[in-house]
Order: sequence, then C-alpha cells, then structure tokens
Amino acid sequence: MQLSRSETFSQPSAILDTMTDPNMPGSLAKWLGKLALLTGVPFNYLVPDERMLPLESIRFFYLDPNWVAALSDGAFSIGRNLTADDDNTSLNIDKAVYPLSADAVNTAKASIRSTILGTDAPPLAPLLISGFLLRSKVVLEYPSLGVNVYPLNGTPDDKNPQMLDLLRLEKLDPRSDTLICLIAGDAYRVDIHEAPQGLHYGIDCYYDNCTVNQKPVSAVKNLHTFTVNTSTGPTGTTIQGVTMSTDVTPTDITSSFRPNNTRVIDMSTLASVIATANSVTSVDSAEMGFEMTEGVGMVSFFKTN
Repeated sequence: MQLSRSETFSQPSAILDTMTDPNMPGSLAKWLGKLALLTGVPFNYLVPDERMLPLESIRFFYLDPNWVAALSDGAFSIGRNLTADDDNTSLNIDKAVYPLSADAVNTAKASIRSTILGTDAPPLAPLLISGFLLRSKVVLEYPSLGVNVYPLNGTPDDKNPQMLDLLRLEKLDPRSDTLICLIAGDAYRVDIHEAPQGLHYGIDCYYDNCTVNQKPVSAVKNLHTFTVNTSTGPTGTTIQGVTMSTDVTPTDITSSFRPNNTRVIDMSTLASVIATANSVTSVDSAEMGFEMTEGVGMVSFFKTN
C-alpha cells in the first residue's frame, strides 16, 4: 500500500523508505566534521575573555559534547521549520537521517588530520575529546612543533606505552601565536617538542674563556659506555655487535677543541676520547652518532587530578 504524502512525512521510518540514498554527501560530512573540531568557530566563542589565555600560557580542557552537538544542530537548522509542535515534518526528517549523518560526521572528524598527513585514519572519534590551547612566542618562532600525548598508565615510563591520536593540531591563523590541539581520548601526559629534524650533535656543558682548568675552553659530554662483542658469521666473516649502556658517564672532552678556534671540534680527537672512555681502539660512525646525537627540546605536562 502506498502511503500518502502526509502519512510518509509523519513517520521517520517511512521517510527513509522513500529515500534512494539517505547517506550524507562526503563533502558535507567533512565540513561538519571540521566544525565539530571547532574549525571556523570564532575565537571569542572559545575564549570569551583574553585574561583566560594570557601571553605565554597553556590551558587544558575537555570538549563538551553537548556544546558541539548544539553547534552541529545549528548548522543542520538551515531551512528547518521551527515550531513548538513535537510532531512535524521537519522533526521527523531529523529523526530519520540524523543517526546516519552523525556517523558520517564522526568518521570524517576522525580522519581529517590523517588525510592531510597521508597516514592511516584512526578509529571513530571517541565521545571524550581533550585538548589544549597554547599561546606563546614559541608557536610563531617554531612553526613545526610536535605533540605526543599519552593516557594514564600508557606513558613512555610505563610498561605498555600508548600514544593517543590527535584530531587537530594547528595554529588558529598563519600569523597567530596560539596553537590548538584536540586529542582523541583523555590526555594524561602531553609532550610538546621541537621539530624532529632538529636532531643534532651536541655536548652537555661548555664554558668559553673560563678558568675552570686554566684553558680557553672547558667542555663535558655525558657518554653512554658500550662494549663490542665479536662473533663469527656462517660464512666465516667477523660480526661485531655493540651493547650500549643506559647509564651516562660525564666525560671531559676539552682536549677535542681546536686551540686556535674554541668553537670548533677536532672530530678525530673527539673520537679518540670516546674510544678511550670505552676501552676500545676506535669508534665507527654509528657509535659516534649514538654518543653525540642530542634530542630536540621537549616540555612535558602531566594531569594531576
């Protein structure tokens, strides 16, 4: 039996039966997904008073799902027949298509950043989304800041570390000093670090024109000691394995600096110092790299309650 127009629009299930494709278009789902991640939301809606986010500060928060639902509902309300009647055509259409639309938006929300980065999309975005706003000169001066986020009992200090997915990480504007980060899950530890390409050789202490040892320069490097294990391979070749220690030993490398230019290291002398500290005749490029490579600068924040 064919339902009349009024009967069709009085029942959400009947509305679905008449639709050839009830799924939301991908472009619309992506737009609404970005909206759910606060893209395009005026900054004064996020921070009503500048004193809540002063210069050189960071503020952590949870994203209120009810607020985001109201935001999305506002976008859906265009063309809606707003009446006090709880049984009308517009409301029934909402009941029919909203569950499918919400799933499409949730999928898009989880995959927006991974699509930009060309990585695998994470699972559906969870109901719980945490995040932070960072307002600092660092945001402007270090444009490639990285963020690693871990849940409780899943930090690098725990037995089974687990990194949470980032749903959004970007400056609010190309010229802005404010960075927004939205995290899929409850953030317990947040590591903010310089760009990975900042890895470099470095030393731990350096004093120029000093009187520490009556020399123009004094320098110390914390070395990881290692032992070389030699064995014979299946074809008779010699195989060397290196076992590195996690402990560090402060080692004076003052003699490695050129006497006429105290800002330049003589790498041959430095290699000899490292070899002597480890009781070996020489070091190769891998051992040299292990000893001398310094990580990038990083600051960690922990949730305390």
